[in-house]
Amino acid sequence: MKLSALILAFICVFAFVGCNSNTATDNPSAEPTPNSWGVTLEAENISPEGLTIVCKQSGGEEVSELFTGSFYTLQRSEDSEWVDVEFLPQEYDVTWTSEAWIIPKDESTEWKVDWEWLYGKLPEGEYRIGKEIMNFRKTGDYDEEIIYAYFEIR
Repeated sequence: MKLSALILAFICVFAFVGCNSNTATDNPSAEPTPNSWGVTLEAENISPEGLTIVCKQSGGEEVSELFTGSFYTLQRSEDSEWVDVEFLPQEYDVTWTSEAWIIPKDESTEWKVDWEWLYGKLPEGEYRIGKEIMNFRKTGDYDEEIIYAYFEIR
C-alpha cells in the first residue's frame, strides 16, 4: 500500500516538474548551503558530457523519507541570471521516468549524469544542476525542493 502511494506521488511530482521556466533569478555566485533537511549536492568528475552528483544528508529538521528520481534541470549563468540549457533537437518529447531513489539519512550517495544525448557537449561556463528532493511523510503529506550543485566547465 505504501509503495503504491509513493509511486503515485512520484508520478504526480514528475508530471509537475516536467514544465520548466526559461530563467531563474538566483545569484549565480551564491554558494550552495544545506537546506533544512540537511541535504547538499556537489558536482564531481565534471566534463562537458556529464558529471557525478554526490548527495550528502546529515542532520536536518523534520526529515522523514527523502527521495529523488531521474529528473534534473541544467542551467547556465548568463548576465547574472540562471537560464535553462536548451535541449538538442529530439525526435520525440523528452520524458523522465518515475523511479524513487532513496537518499539515506546521515549518508552519502552518488548518481552519474550523462547529458550529451540531451544537451550535447557543454561549452565553457558556470553551471548548476538541480535535483528535486521529496521529503515524504505519508500519502498527501510531503514537501519538495530543488537542490543545486554548482560547477564550472573550463
